[in-house]
Amino acid sequence: MANNPVFLYPSQGSQYIGMGMDLYETYTEARKVFDQADHYLGFPLSRLCFEGPEEELNHDLNAQLAVYTVSCALTDILMNHTIFPGAVAGYSSGFYAAAYAAGCCDFTYGLHLVKKAGEILLDEGTKFSGSMAVIFGLSPEKVKSICQHVGNVDVAIVNTPCQIVISGDQFSVRETMDISLHEEALDAYPLDVATAYHSMFMEGSSTRFFKEIDESWLKDPDVSLISYSSLDFLPSRDAVKAIMAEQLRRPVLWIDVIKKLHDGTNNLFIEVGPGAVLFRTVRWIDRHIEIMVTAKRKNVVKVIERQKERQ
Repeated sequence: MANNPVFLYPSQGSQYIGMGMDLYETYTEARKVFDQADHYLGFPLSRLCFEGPEEELNHDLNAQLAVYTVSCALTDILMNHTIFPGAVAGYSSGFYAAAYAAGCCDFTYGLHLVKKAGEILLDEGTKFSGSMAVIFGLSPEKVKSICQHVGNVDVAIVNTPCQIVISGDQFSVRETMDISLHEEALDAYPLDVATAYHSMFMEGSSTRFFKEIDESWLKDPDVSLISYSSLDFLPSRDAVKAIMAEQLRRPVLWIDVIKKLHDGTNNLFIEVGPGAVLFRTVRWIDRHIEIMVTAKRKNVVKVIERQKERQ
């Protein structure tokens, strides 16, 4: 599988009005996935993706469900065009779509997991005043040091060598932003999210979610599936279950994920989902990596053509 590309799966924040619509109109695989999602959820997620309203689409759980659905539709389209991954990775809640691509679950059970995890996280988030923010222009080590000094705030996501996301209680996040700017960060700004994802405050979410995952619905990965927190390749469905729960309170070590996957054999990376958020992070991390997006039908056509050239 050395010539097979790496599939990268985005998370909340990649959503936009109209996403997936041209895929739905063009590919039977996409129509099937969207129709399954609408039926399972009991509301027209497809219409929310295609038409909005934007405010409703941007609600944390709706965004997570929508990005998962578009990502899985794109996975089916690529695989039905004989483009299979050599390895897969998911960014935050993108891990569920990565698990789907690795053959760990069917689409509906993956959708169930996204919904259940999102509901638990939001419920746990009502127990404290949490927030997240981006620190731009300081190293991960420097931001981690500031977080440790402030307390009650964690490094949540390491996007690029100079873009770090922090997560914790509101006052600590604000103090960390202020200190970072004083330490000559180029920018620091809050994120529009409902709670403090990937922080110490989500420990209860991990415990609750682990109990909710029915391993009988999971399978061992068919291809290499990497954890964004432990950086391990997951060998079994038991390992997948454990890491799905554990990752809710652990950081997204995205730089390390990309570096581990770029091992000399995986030379093409494909962002399988809406938008181009991961595309931009990979360009920051390693300019030598060839990466493509799949957000629209025209992008999918280019990916299909590129993979034919590589074979």
